Amino acid sequence: MSCAIDTKIDEFLAYLEIERGFSPLTASAYRSDLSQFVSFLQNSSGTLDLQTLSPTEIRQWIADLNSHGLSNSSIARHLYALRSFWDYLIETEQTPRNPARRVSVPKAEQSLPRYLSADEIRALLESAKQNRMVFCAFRNYAIITTFVFTGIRRGELMNLRTGDVRFDDGILRVTGKGRKSRVIPFMQELREALEDWMEFRQDECDHDYLFTTTHGNRIYASRLQEIWRSILQQSDITASGVTMHTLRHSFATLLLKSGNCDLVQIQKLLGHSRLDTTAIYLHVTDGDLQDAVAAHPLSRNPEAS
Repeated sequence: MSCAIDTKIDEFLAYLEIERGFSPLTASAYRSDLSQFVSFLQNSSGTLDLQTLSPTEIRQWIADLNSHGLSNSSIARHLYALRSFWDYLIETEQTPRNPARRVSVPKAEQSLPRYLSADEIRALLESAKQNRMVFCAFRNYAIITTFVFTGIRRGELMNLRTGDVRFDDGILRVTGKGRKSRVIPFMQELREALEDWMEFRQDECDHDYLFTTTHGNRIYASRLQEIWRSILQQSDITASGVTMHTLRHSFATLLLKSGNCDLVQIQKLLGHSRLDTTAIYLHVTDGDLQDAVAAHPLSRNPEAS
């Protein structure tokens, strides 16, 4: 990537994080997408002119992504990154037009996300407890329990602070995409797991992030992935494509399948800004938000309100 384009992309990513509230993980994904586009143009034509870039060149890039087996949803994400970058260039008066706006976004494949059954989730929870270090056992169990009973994203879990756990109110405060906050009621299973973990979390940490490493540092993405991989392997779940994000899909799907939760409630719990994003799961029914969480199939008291 040329120094000039590299600098502009750095400025754009800083703008996304500081002004738009994007997470570092999202900014990193945008960097990867934009770097791929620049590399493609340099390999095909040798240059990238911000003023003369054409929709045809962008369509050629999309065709190349498709030839490498990328799904429509992945290609759409690449195109959205490019559109956003060019919108930024227009806003900062570095170019007068956005050629990416003249390229159609590939239609995303509509399919129900992979989710785990209640029995499979119980196996995961049991696996999370199996660690010879008591500290890790309580932490890992609290992590998986949080995923299972709240449906939060990986980045949201890593950003949880101790003050976000409100035991007196029975809620978890979560900061999601765009730094938008939401509250999720938690049931007894999650309360107990978090209370137990807080007994082991080191008080002398120089930060207030909820989940930590054994050295007291804030837990980081690669370490969380290692923890997840170990728990999944010990659980004997053999299905392919099971990730931490699968627990988010499982949370939503199991609640909806319980018959006591509607799509609008799931939208609020997941922090979706649009209902059609949530509509990939099931049809709606009526109910109360607190009742919806209490009706989770893994709750010991599914009738509680």
